[in-house]
Formats: sequence, C-alpha cells, structure tokens
Amino acid sequence: MLLIITAAVTGCAPLAPKGYQKYSALDSCNSHRSGTVRDKDIYGEQPSGIKKALDAALTKPHAWQGKRCNVHLDFEMGGTLQNFIVKGGDKDYCHALVEASKRAVFPPFKDPKVFNDMGSSRWNMQGQP
Repeated sequence: MLLIITAAVTGCAPLAPKGYQKYSALDSCNSHRSGTVRDKDIYGEQPSGIKKALDAALTKPHAWQGKRCNVHLDFEMGGTLQNFIVKGGDKDYCHALVEASKRAVFPPFKDPKVFNDMGSSRWNMQGQP
C-alpha cells in the first residue's frame, strides 16, 4: 500500500525519461513532439536552434517582423543543410532566408528520433520582432 501512495504522489520519475529533456523534476514527463521553439524537450531544442541560426545569419533580422515563409528543409544528422526549398510566403523574406541559410551554422541533431522526425520537414518561418 505504501508503494502505491508513493507512486501516486511522485508521479513520473524526477529525472528525464529516455528521449526527453527535463529542466526540473516538476516539468512534464510527456513530450507532444510538436517541434515548436517553445517546447522544453528535445523536440523543442532542435527547431529553436535552427531558428536562432537562421535569424543570426539574416542581414536585417528585425526588418521581417510579421512576414512568413513556408519552407521545406533537409538536414544531415550533423546539422549540414542539404536543401532549402521555398513553398510559399513573403517573397522578399523567403529570399532573405535562402541567403541566410547559406551563411548559417545549424546545430547538429543530438538524437536519432528527433532527426527522423525533423531532418526532412516543412517549416513555417516567421520574422522576429
């Protein structure tokens, strides 16, 4: 009976379950694998790093506030960008992202699961304020 109560009180393990990154014992054990830059797990780190790399390589990063560009990106596991394919959006912002992608240094994928999900995927890029 004591074991059941302990499990109910503590919930999931305080350490990160395999495949997830937790920053504190109170963080959720679940990953929705949404891949948004706000996610606090391995599925949020990668898109955040990719977005930061592109933003840092833009020549005028704040000139694109409110602009959008839909792209398809293909990466190697080590972070090398293989393809940057524009699917639609603001023409000038998309062109600026293409040019920035040539200068950007993208983070390597640390987890094969994340690479399988995001190594070749569509992105909805938004200009930063």
